[in-house]
Amino acid sequence: METESEPYVRLASLRQLHRAMADMNTARSLADTLQTVADGVVGALGYELACVNLVRPDGDLVVAALSGNTAAEALITGRVGSRESWDRRLTMGERWGDLVFIPHTEGWVLDDDDVPQWYTDGPAPRFEDEWHPSDRLFAPMYAPGPAGGGTSGELIGVLSVDRPRNGRRPGAWGREALQMYAFQAAIAISNARLRSNMQRALVRLEREQQALRASEESFRQAFEYAPSGMAIAEMGGDQHGRILRTNDALCRLLGRPASAMRRYSFSDLVHPEDIGTLLRTSAEGGRAELRLARRDGTYVWVSLRNSV
Repeated sequence: METESEPYVRLASLRQLHRAMADMNTARSLADTLQTVADGVVGALGYELACVNLVRPDGDLVVAALSGNTAAEALITGRVGSRESWDRRLTMGERWGDLVFIPHTEGWVLDDDDVPQWYTDGPAPRFEDEWHPSDRLFAPMYAPGPAGGGTSGELIGVLSVDRPRNGRRPGAWGREALQMYAFQAAIAISNARLRSNMQRALVRLEREQQALRASEESFRQAFEYAPSGMAIAEMGGDQHGRILRTNDALCRLLGRPASAMRRYSFSDLVHPEDIGTLLRTSAEGGRAELRLARRDGTYVWVSLRNSV
């Protein structure tokens, strides 16, 4: 990006920034989105190093992606900094809008905290806005708030940037571009998390449906091929006791096809003298001996056991 003395941003830089924002919104996974965010800072905003620190469920921040230096990436990716240390960083230094700049003259107090970092020392700046190797610039990323505001939501991560290619602290244009980029990155990360959660939910739902289908199939086989007669009847309502389903053993016992059985309720099939026994057993559960009508008009004694 251009320095503050420039009254414009080059069209090529704007195109790079637009491309970087488009890329991070089309990444396929959360991990890809995080890496694309880091790569976009290096490719479009003019920094040699960029790091995405992501807030974990426990509140601490993990280095989730780094771009610009393979040695630094291997050294600190996956390492965690405490939320306490990060809160300290984000409340000191200079406020550049939503950005936090900690000059090397103040940042030395952070050298021994637990935030993973790659900063090195160097000679004193030769001019006022020269970037020092120990300068720190952070762009907090906030989840979009209820009205779509930038900082009204919770902190979801922090972009750390280092080593501007022009060797200078960013001017007004560079600060605005980084702040806008962090806002768009927060939206992309939030959307990627939502997609990831939805994908996990879909996988979990599919597994549950598979388990349900397997359970239903097991029940069907146990019901259909049981050696004893079995039936499923409706409970409550106007059609209390109506037979919904019977197995082959019960159909053979009563000499009636399954399609005909569904036209009856148990009270239609029980001997008139055994209706009271049926009603008590239906209400209380348990066992009872009673007579059921066969298709030929005869009755057969059965041991009935029901459960709700």
